[in-house]
Amino acid sequence: MAKSVLLIYPRQKDVYMSTDTPYPFPLLGLTLLASFFPPRYEVRIVNEFLEEVDCKEAVDLVGITALTTQAQRTYEIADKFRERGVPVVLGGVHPTFMPEEAKKHADAVVLGEGELIIEQLIDDFEQGDLKPFYRAERLHDLHDLPLPRRELLGKGYSPIFKVIETTRGCPNRCEFCSVPVIAGRRYRTRPLPDIRRELETIVKKQGEYIFLADDNVIAQRTHAKGLFEIFKELRVRWMGFVTIEIAKDAELLKLAAESGCISLFIGFESLQKENLDGPKKRFQGIEDLHGFIERIHDHGIGIQGSFIFGFDHDDSDVFERTVEFIQRNKIELPTFSVLTPFPGTPLWERLDREGRIFDTDWSHYDMSRVVFMPKRLTPEQLQRGYLWAQKYSCAPRSILTRLLFGPRNHLGYFLLSNFVLRKAQMRVIKRLRSITFPASLS
Repeated sequence: MAKSVLLIYPRQKDVYMSTDTPYPFPLLGLTLLASFFPPRYEVRIVNEFLEEVDCKEAVDLVGITALTTQAQRTYEIADKFRERGVPVVLGGVHPTFMPEEAKKHADAVVLGEGELIIEQLIDDFEQGDLKPFYRAERLHDLHDLPLPRRELLGKGYSPIFKVIETTRGCPNRCEFCSVPVIAGRRYRTRPLPDIRRELETIVKKQGEYIFLADDNVIAQRTHAKGLFEIFKELRVRWMGFVTIEIAKDAELLKLAAESGCISLFIGFESLQKENLDGPKKRFQGIEDLHGFIERIHDHGIGIQGSFIFGFDHDDSDVFERTVEFIQRNKIELPTFSVLTPFPGTPLWERLDREGRIFDTDWSHYDMSRVVFMPKRLTPEQLQRGYLWAQKYSCAPRSILTRLLFGPRNHLGYFLLSNFVLRKAQMRVIKRLRSITFPASLS
């Protein structure tokens, strides 16, 4: 007898991110998991960025993936289905790091990657014997993965971008990042023939945009070179996450440009040596960064730069210094975050040990709101500084100064991207500008 499965990507109500767009990127994780269900299963995917979940829907099994900021909504949905006797499985980053909390709202919790345990979970479900927790004994080697079931996504997603994953893991040890913890520090790569095969199913014409979901596409140089060759042959345009290290490799940067790269997302994070130096992340001096950025721009590639406020050595001048750096270097699309101690990260463990986390309302963990006590700033100074930098950089005058008086690489794309994101950024600013903190935290 056919069984129905509902896979859900929740959205916490009244929580907005500065990176929200009218058309969300196509989901990759749930479409990949959907491909593991046998043909006798009817699988449906609901993304609450596009439609609200009907908790009265007749289904046999519900699976929900959750980030920390979505935890409250995740538990609300799960509880409503379980009240009706529908078994619920929770997975994703937050349940992985908070399994006992998640188990209060689920019949089963998947810890970490699901590809190696999903078939066992399905067998247990059919036997009416779901286990409380599922965790694979090893990480998937990414060989022979099935094609994600993108046809389940329906309408409402970005009509421009196609999303693909070619690697997992990150060898860096950034204190604030959950990737090395959940995906491992060993860099895993998908076989290039598998990637080509998947791309050939989604690339319908020359010039299509591909977004790489990899955390650092250049971490394994040989793989990156092979990947760029495929992109060049298929004549796509692509963007992805890298480190500034790409600017030091003349051959790799040239190959990226020739393969259709239009934008690189680079985590600068902080411009202060004390915040990033040491074993966690290799710091680059400001003058070196100027040269690296210029080198990337000279290859016709734009930059989406990520900056984080709230490190222990940040003071009241950090906001103006960062904005000045962005405007001086004509970084096409800057993004800002408040340092956020997500559960499971070394940062969470340290700040919790130091007694500096004062807010554990998970809906506040959206990287725009201060939830811990900074060292050299008050929470209010950090919050206001973040909002000022965000507002300054998304002002039309700032955008046009960076783009029209800069390298002008892919000008149309970056103009559109800045003004599309500006709406989301202003919504975050308006939501948080009246926030107050207890006097005891001043």
